[in-house]
Amino acid sequence: MLHYPFDRANSLSPMPHLDLLRQNTLPRVLMPSGHPAHLAVRRADVQQALADPRLSRRAMFTTPGGPRFTHADLDEPSLIGVDPPDHTRLRRLCAPAFRPPLIHALRAPVQRLADHLLRQPTDLHAEFSVPLVTHTVCDLLGVPRPDRAQLLDWSHQKLSLTGPPDEARAGHQALRDHFTSLTTEPNLAPGLLADLTQAHRTGHLSRRELTAVAVNLFVAGTTTTAAVLTNGLLCLLNRPAQYATLTPALVPQAVTETLRFDAAGDMSFPRLALVGLRIGATDVRAGEAVIPAHAYADRDPAVYPDPDVFDITRRPVPHLAFGYGPHYCVGARLAVLLLETALAAVVTRFPHLRLAVPARELGWRNGALTGGVGRLPVAW
Repeated sequence: MLHYPFDRANSLSPMPHLDLLRQNTLPRVLMPSGHPAHLAVRRADVQQALADPRLSRRAMFTTPGGPRFTHADLDEPSLIGVDPPDHTRLRRLCAPAFRPPLIHALRAPVQRLADHLLRQPTDLHAEFSVPLVTHTVCDLLGVPRPDRAQLLDWSHQKLSLTGPPDEARAGHQALRDHFTSLTTEPNLAPGLLADLTQAHRTGHLSRRELTAVAVNLFVAGTTTTAAVLTNGLLCLLNRPAQYATLTPALVPQAVTETLRFDAAGDMSFPRLALVGLRIGATDVRAGEAVIPAHAYADRDPAVYPDPDVFDITRRPVPHLAFGYGPHYCVGARLAVLLLETALAAVVTRFPHLRLAVPARELGWRNGALTGGVGRLPVAW
């Protein structure tokens, strides 16, 4: 059996094992824990796996002796770790912060920050993607500026799939401890964390849920979105003709194509079958794990013409980078605003931008839940 997630040698390496899309049945893979799982890769199968209530996120953590994705998996009542109706309740508490008018109001401050960060960058990942996304997300949450760098370090530790399980658990626990302390401070800054803290005080979510959701929002909002932005810039700079074509008017299509072609991870989190069911041509037994691999679904030739070609002029087709069904990303609007504003700022400031090193020298960050490159040296 193949080990999943799959590794890439460098930034020029194609997505591995795309031949799996030609199979009628769900391939079997081994998760980092060594436990087997069915891997859903075709668009229709992935959508079913993401939306079918017979497949449970919660059961992946609570079933005695059941399969785990990693040995560091922890039972956390976060947005990605529970099922409806608890998920519905938690999502409803977070959703007001991501209403369209509030997100639209962030465009001007994000633009100002992007312009400031683009004065003389030499590494667009470390000097642009990471600070732009981190400061925007943390401002929305209400995370104090001095805390942010340390929280990012703990996030990367938590997301590692190759280090000792105790290290990932330690990173997660450090995040939990910090957000527990932060949300008990009497002078918590205005933001989503303050709103959730008030909801806890009025009995709408438990202390454990508050901490788990805070960790979830920070980690998903910062590390994932920054990786997607860097991946998108790399896709464009690896294809100079595409970058030369990019104008501010084409930026929304470029963002959509980036999310389809090379989002920051291959998969959504695994689910456990509560009963026997059929996905496509595969019978899944109760107690077996299913991984919806949205990145492969977004390369399905039954849905996308020339799916392995990065083309920012492509007619937009809905992608699954933000998920599907009940667990669709609550912060999707914010992510799109960040990506669109960032790409427009880069192409306006640097119309002749290029990579400063050969692309094959940019190693791919394997062994983590968010894939991509760790640096993006540029010249102009």
